[in-house]
Formats: sequence, structure tokens, C-alpha cells
Amino acid sequence: MKKLTKSFLVMILGLLMSVNVMADVQTGKTGPDYPTDYYMIVESKAGGIDIYSQPDLESTRLNDEQIPNGTALHIEGEVEDTENNRTWGYTEYHGMYGYAPLDECRPADSRKEAIDSELYIAGKDHVNYNADYDVKADAEGGSQKLYQGPGTKYGEVPGVRDIENGETLHITQDAEMADGSHWGVTTVDGTEGWVDLEKTEEWKKEHPDTVEESADAVAEVSVTPTEVAKATETPAPTETAKATETPAPTEAAEATETPTPAVTEEADEAENTEKDSKEPEAENSDTKDSREASGQNVKAAKTKWYQNPFTWIIGIAVLAVIGLLVYHNKKK
Repeated sequence: MKKLTKSFLVMILGLLMSVNVMADVQTGKTGPDYPTDYYMIVESKAGGIDIYSQPDLESTRLNDEQIPNGTALHIEGEVEDTENNRTWGYTEYHGMYGYAPLDECRPADSRKEAIDSELYIAGKDHVNYNADYDVKADAEGGSQKLYQGPGTKYGEVPGVRDIENGETLHITQDAEMADGSHWGVTTVDGTEGWVDLEKTEEWKKEHPDTVEESADAVAEVSVTPTEVAKATETPAPTETAKATETPAPTEAAEATETPTPAVTEEADEAENTEKDSKEPEAENSDTKDSREASGQNVKAAKTKWYQNPFTWIIGIAVLAVIGLLVYHNKKK
């Protein structure tokens, strides 16, 4: 009986190990090997780097444009790629979490060095170290945080209350960062930090068009993962269908009413040209939707039961256990 129990435990352990290995193979790396908390500054010979959905250069690229040299990245975790002798950093960029190759970055000695680097690439014309004006807080949620640097990646100032809408904030320094965001230095209850200037009444009055665009973007993003998955399923085919519904056939019909064959040929050529021009747009839309889906961490569609490796592993394990039981019963 003891041998039977040991054999059963060995089989269960083997099953668990197989499930863990197959999970990595099937779904890919979904999180870092271990958490970290430090800053790296992009310093690449190519002038910038990309951020990927997985710690693999062949995975989906999340950024439209390269992250420029001088940008500070808050590394929240690491993945060791021993096969390619590369370390990947798990970080956030433009609201998307992904992996950046750290062999093209240098470590920042402190948070201040990271901030100074980003203010430097912003340019002296976009940084005002002698600002002296007041603004009123106006965040969508009714309040906002005070941060340790010009960006949420620098973390909130510990021990400081939230800034409520309507509060007057005195700005002593402001900056338009390379990523297009606007931040200012202020003081809350005697503690200095950075506040998002785009969440103030003054900024919204001066940039009404940008505020409307931001509201539309928030409305599009503020959906459940299921809705995002549905939204990314068929945009390109729909656009292609719309592009080829009636314009070209109508032109061809009008052209065939005239007795001149040359006009008909020109209409056919125009129709083919229009189709060719629409197809790349549909492909680009597919690529963009794929990148957005990776940035939102949307889960892939479920596979059929017989395509799931876990089903086969469990089935084999059950058969093995039954075999062991039969073997021991015969032995007795």
C-alpha cells in the first residue's frame, strides 16, 4: 500500500510539472521572473528601442515609434533570456505594459538622474525652471495624485493626500515632456511633487480640442476585455467590405452606358486601383488592432478541448494511475 501511495504521489508531481511547462509553451511569458524597482535610461546606437508584448524580438511590438534615447524606464521586473544572453525589463510605456531589452539601456543612479535625463531630452525650450502661476485642479475622477516625478512611472509621493478638484495649486516649474505630456511642480501640505497639468481647468480651457480627443479615447478604451476582443475581431473586413460595396461598380455601370470602350477600360482600371489602395489600409488596421490587443492584455480565443495540451496531460495521468492500480491488484 505504501508503494502504491508513493507511486501515486510521483504521478501527481509529474502532472503538475508538465502542466507548468506546457502553460509557458502555450501562452508565453505573461509576467517577469521576479519583481524589481529601479530606473534604466535608454541609450541605444540605433537612437531608440522598442517595447514588446513578450520577452522576444519576434513578439508583437507595442510602440508606434521607437522610445528615444534619454527616456527613463521604470523596471518593475526582469526576465533572463539565457539563450540569447539578454535581460528583459518589464515596464510601462504610454499606458501599455511590455518588455524592453536592457542591453540597450544604462542604469540610472537615482530617480533624480532619471528625471534630469527626461527633462534634458525635452529641451530647454520646453522646460520652465522659473514658473510662477496658479492653476485649479480638475481631474475626471474628482481628485488626482502628487507624483515624485513628471510621470506616473515615478510613483506617488508617499504620505500625501489626494488633490481635490477646485484646489488652487501654485506651479514653480513646468515641462512639456518628449512624450507630449505636461507636468508641473507644486506643493501640497508642505510636500513638493509633480502634478499632471492636463488635469487642470486652465489647461483644458486652452486646449479644448485635445480635451475632446482625450474624452473620445477614454470612451473607446473604457470597455471590458470581452468588448475589446469583439472590437478587434472584424474591423478590417468591415472596412474592406465598405470600400468595395458600390462606388466602383457604379462608376463601371455609368461608363458602360457610353458607347466608347476606352471609357469602360478606364473605369475597370480605376476600380482595381481603388481596391489595391484599400487592401493595405485593411492590413495596417489588422496590425494596429493586434498591437492594441497585446497592450490591453486581451486573452486569446479559447481552443477546442482536443487542441488543449492540458486535456491530453490529464488523460495520460489518469490512465497511468489506473494502470498502477491494476498492476498492484494483480500483484497481490
